[in-house]
Amino acid sequence: MDAYGSDFATLDLNFDSEEPVQCIFCNEQFSITEDEQPFLKHLLMVHKFVIGEVEEIADLRQYVSYWGKLQYVDLKDYCIIFNTNTEPGAKFPTETYYLLCSKLPEDKEIRSALSKLKLKYVLKMKEREMQDNTFSRQCIYCSETITGGVAKCFQHLTFSHGFSVGKPDDIVFGARLLDIMHDKLRKLQCLFCEYTFKTHVVLRVHMRKKQHRCLNPKNKMYDKFYLLNYLKPGTPWEQAKHDRTFESDLESLHEEERGQGLGDPLWTDWQEDHVPPTTCLFCDFTTSKVPGGLFNHMAAYHKFDFENVTKGFTFYEQVKVINCIRHFMGDCLCFLCPLKFSSREALLKHMIEANHCHLPPSSVWDHSQYLIPVLENDGLLYHLEDTEISDSSFSDDGKAILPEDVVLFNDSILEDNKLREEITGANDADAIAMCLFCPYSAIGEYPHTMIYNHMRVLHCFDFIEVVSGQPFYNQVKLINYIRWRTARSECYFCGQVFDNMISMEEHRVLEGHNVLPESHMFEDSKWLQPVFEGDILLQKLREAGDSDEDTTDNPQASSVENVFSEDVHIPPSILNDKKLRQELLENMANHVVQFD
Repeated sequence: MDAYGSDFATLDLNFDSEEPVQCIFCNEQFSITEDEQPFLKHLLMVHKFVIGEVEEIADLRQYVSYWGKLQYVDLKDYCIIFNTNTEPGAKFPTETYYLLCSKLPEDKEIRSALSKLKLKYVLKMKEREMQDNTFSRQCIYCSETITGGVAKCFQHLTFSHGFSVGKPDDIVFGARLLDIMHDKLRKLQCLFCEYTFKTHVVLRVHMRKKQHRCLNPKNKMYDKFYLLNYLKPGTPWEQAKHDRTFESDLESLHEEERGQGLGDPLWTDWQEDHVPPTTCLFCDFTTSKVPGGLFNHMAAYHKFDFENVTKGFTFYEQVKVINCIRHFMGDCLCFLCPLKFSSREALLKHMIEANHCHLPPSSVWDHSQYLIPVLENDGLLYHLEDTEISDSSFSDDGKAILPEDVVLFNDSILEDNKLREEITGANDADAIAMCLFCPYSAIGEYPHTMIYNHMRVLHCFDFIEVVSGQPFYNQVKLINYIRWRTARSECYFCGQVFDNMISMEEHRVLEGHNVLPESHMFEDSKWLQPVFEGDILLQKLREAGDSDEDTTDNPQASSVENVFSEDVHIPPSILNDKKLRQELLENMANHVVQFD
């Protein structure tokens, strides 16, 4: 502090303090942490005093403390003076105002000093935050607990939920930012448009369909969480982030593109509104310049030219490649060698050193399971071009006909069991699986996988994790138990009864009732009897150690019979009671429209 002079000795330099400040000229106090406007209005209306370029002051509280000396001196010696209503014949009397701004040498000096001191403090906090590997907290979107530091929490949001707030290295006070985001979601408030919704389910659907998986760029509250804002005080985080993205994208251009004439407009001069930010297949780099900026980044930094390696691929083959790479990177597995790493950083270092950042053989990625998005709302998938669109895909007026979300109807012809059996037959490729918590159903070669993903994303219920370690018959019991409870609008975890399934789901998600219930609630052998005939989720269950190849269709499968420790006696069907069966089916049918 000695380097700044004796006037700085009055400052406490506690940049983390939220204590109110006292007016420079009177004893009235104001809280300026969240909103400084009441304080500035007071200075103007009561004391005829104006502080210029307030947004460029690194810490207004310290700034006001420094200028507290003005109440003891002649303002003419320190401020710019201007008078109003000085023209001849003015209707109002002349008033004298005093202005502090960066044009004054001393004011410029205090602003510069506070900017440097605040930046030093913030960098110290960022360094401490990066070194703290003990930090852990539950994800604001799902029930998973993230460990290993604040950066891991933001990486999980990006790679698991498609929610990007920027690179973790650019964020400071991350724990506080996560708390703010979590609090807004608990209040059923969208983080982007900041509208409030009636239920948790409606909010999640809104954010998913509207691509509102980022922060509100117009909310100045988020400025303090971005390091770039401390490098350029007064620059809103939205603009600072845009500048950083622009610079990163320029660095990602090929060398020959950098040599082009400056007179020609580059693709980086254009930015489409509401383009969701998309993350690189290999690292945390995120940009709204999709696909150009993202492809250039991967080519320049990872030697992976997506456009060339997938040239000639169909739309669905490109989707498989993207989801396959994201799957392996998410599990910290190299897709060209059978090595697993403790972190994504270690994996990326290995892939660069071993030159493994290129397309794996088709035997690795060409599987239908990779048609299911690994990253929810993956912006890269939205920008893929389908080279196989035929003329039949367009209407008479030339507009493309695109599929919308399928809506379930009560009067579906597939409600006829005989007709459904005639259509689907015994082919697993046409099997239909249904969610445990809503009427959503999936059909295809791996319908159970689609249901697992649906429940994890929309219902915060990770089925694989919940049943992990449970014996085969316990898994059967749990599925039938949950289906029974859901059909009666009852929480499977605590048994609380609700008027409808939506209220029940809102309660279950908000209360964290998405884990294994007490065993006594579902251990009764009556839950071995399927609630739904031909339940695909039951058919796809595996005993520990089993694999998908262990079927009767595979003559090479092990012929050793599984031996279970408990004697199982299948009771009479719990749905033999026609009246009870009809009650359940009607209850489920009544809620279809609500979920749609």
